[in-house]
Amino acid sequence: MNAVFLIAWREYKQYVLSRGFLIFLVTFPLLIALGGAALGFLEAAKPLRSFVVYDEVGGYAEAIDREIAERERRNVIAAWDAYVSIAIDKSRIAPEDLPPPFAPDAVTQARLQAFYDAGGVDGARAAAGGYLRKGAPLFVAPRGQFVRLDLVDAAEDAGSVEAAADALRPFLLDAKRYPGANGPLFAAVLIPKGYTGGEDGVEAQFWSKNLTDPSLEITVSRALTTTARRKLSERFGLSSGQLDAIADVDAPLKPYRPDKIEGGGELQDIDRLRSAVIPAAMTYMLLVVVFGVGNLLLTNTIEERSNKIVEILLSSVTANELMLGKLLGIAAVGLTMPAVFVVGGLGLALAGGGNEMLGELVGVLFDSWFLLIYLFYFFCAYAIFAMIFLAIGAVSNSLQDAQSYMGPVMLIVFAPLPFMVMVFQNPNGLVASILTWIPIYTPYAVMMRAAADPPISEIIGATCLMLAFAIMLARVMGRIFRAAILQSAPPKAKDLIRHARSGG
Repeated sequence: MNAVFLIAWREYKQYVLSRGFLIFLVTFPLLIALGGAALGFLEAAKPLRSFVVYDEVGGYAEAIDREIAERERRNVIAAWDAYVSIAIDKSRIAPEDLPPPFAPDAVTQARLQAFYDAGGVDGARAAAGGYLRKGAPLFVAPRGQFVRLDLVDAAEDAGSVEAAADALRPFLLDAKRYPGANGPLFAAVLIPKGYTGGEDGVEAQFWSKNLTDPSLEITVSRALTTTARRKLSERFGLSSGQLDAIADVDAPLKPYRPDKIEGGGELQDIDRLRSAVIPAAMTYMLLVVVFGVGNLLLTNTIEERSNKIVEILLSSVTANELMLGKLLGIAAVGLTMPAVFVVGGLGLALAGGGNEMLGELVGVLFDSWFLLIYLFYFFCAYAIFAMIFLAIGAVSNSLQDAQSYMGPVMLIVFAPLPFMVMVFQNPNGLVASILTWIPIYTPYAVMMRAAADPPISEIIGATCLMLAFAIMLARVMGRIFRAAILQSAPPKAKDLIRHARSGG
């Protein structure tokens, strides 16, 4: 047994103490932070979209302007709500205890009006300024994304939407620079005569070369829809103010869970973390780690086999000891990465350096069975796939040889991925049950269902089946490994079958 641990320690040191692995551990959190900063930078760096409106009916250009202005004001309030939820020092005041227009809440028309009547962004900064965390940056409102330009004479005097489209086409194709635009003309909205917004009228036209950014098209569609509703409401005798009041109705609905005793059964954010976010995240981590370390095992075995290192090792240990040592060493590598991040998160939460969400995540992990479940099914999934990778490495002289085996394996492994959304949405449904009873998918299915109280008899039965399958697979793949590891040429299919049956 001492030889097994020596092999395992050798495999572990080879990767964990390598410069690349240590750099990864240091840079991974930095990359996450940089990724968040990059998203913010990309949002701020979005180009200003210039567009024009050719309106033969009248009033729709102004309606689009109003919709864009309201969209921008809503974006400002949504950004403010996200900002105060993070930047406020909760030991001094809860974000919801700020003055009503500035406390995070639903973005209704009434709140929009109250927010800007109370000073807008300047008023919000003043209201929260004394309660910010130390070092919190100043709130910067997101800038507008769209600007409507006046029509050029050729389009304004066109006389029809067809002529207007022809006049604007060179600008939309960037063959000509539109007056006042910083770049190419992004879009043109054409409102023909007879347009009412109803199904029985003619259709408005949205012209744009860019098909990847639908935000302006959606905004224009909302503006036209809102205008059509206002006109229809006027026919029913409703004023614009009454229509806005109807649109502002937001009936409150609190979610409750019948099996929760605390708080009368009312669901909190932590409950959603426990029931959905954490199981999904840990399932993804399980998949990534198992296949990451499986590939390490595969490449390491191929390298040692092709360089004849395995012959030196087998002069001192048996094939069984070598195989078991490799499995244990690479498994320890696979657990090192999540362990470092969990311990780091726990340290930040205990030191108060992390935010409230991080503390809640760590609390859920250590106050529940998630970590134990994860560890158990990690070893089960690892045992299944590591033996497959180890056997493939033993019969391959190069990565090219291994690819012919890995293709079918990967196809089988990733086949259920399209169905994982169904498991997430209905963790005790038919698809979830089917995947649970397939041994190679059992670890992932059970991890996804861990917080949904699946039938215990089903989980125990499927787990027993998985363990039996893992033992059988270990015997078969172990025979292949022992028989093929010293062969100079990759064995043929009939040889693999013979090795799997007898090990010789």
